[in-house]
Amino acid sequence: MKIALVGYGKMGREIERLAVGRGDTIVSVFDIDTLPTPEGLAEAEVCIDFSVPKAVVHNIKTAADAGVDMVVGTTGWYEHLGEVRKWFDSSGLVYSQNFSIGANLFYRIVRHAAQLVGPIGEYDVFVAEEHHREKVDSPSGTALRLGEILLETLGSKSRIVTDLGPGAMAPDALHVSAVRAGSIAGVHRVGFDSEADTIELRHVARSRTGFALGALAAARWVRGRRGVFTMDDVEL
Repeated sequence: MKIALVGYGKMGREIERLAVGRGDTIVSVFDIDTLPTPEGLAEAEVCIDFSVPKAVVHNIKTAADAGVDMVVGTTGWYEHLGEVRKWFDSSGLVYSQNFSIGANLFYRIVRHAAQLVGPIGEYDVFVAEEHHREKVDSPSGTALRLGEILLETLGSKSRIVTDLGPGAMAPDALHVSAVRAGSIAGVHRVGFDSEADTIELRHVARSRTGFALGALAAARWVRGRRGVFTMDDVEL
């Protein structure tokens, strides 16, 4: 593949390392001071974006105008999703809060677990995540996606709460909590708790390699497709 990288931080460099090792070519690199242009994407077959929320919609529109397939790992732009869908009638886009193959398997495991536990009615559920102190979003997009999966699956929960105020939490609220400290690559836990016991599922990211591999897998999958997709659509 001929790849344009948008965002050249730690994730961008890891994608570059793995892509070159697999025989792909990085044809252009754009960072915070060098936003992509259609001309700058002319040689690219796919654009992979791990940039920042304030720039990502511009980057997506630029790739769509250039007819270049795109993979977007940046979050914080989903309120524009309806508009973005209109731009990809001749190329494809895959977006996700988390491109890690393991994390996407974890999503599916959590959904199945909730389907098993939900009808029993004895268990309350929570989501907790931990990341390094430099991570800018809190809770993570992955934690919020886990919360959405649980809301979709469990009839007992109707809303996500991330900032607890005084007083007890309402029964229909799903608490999603976050810790920021040190160099934690990423830990996500989903727990089902009852008076008798606790069932806990956990995904631990040891490095950025899993995220980069998933982004490259999505980039290969989206080639030649039209429309907007998520990692749920990508064949793992």
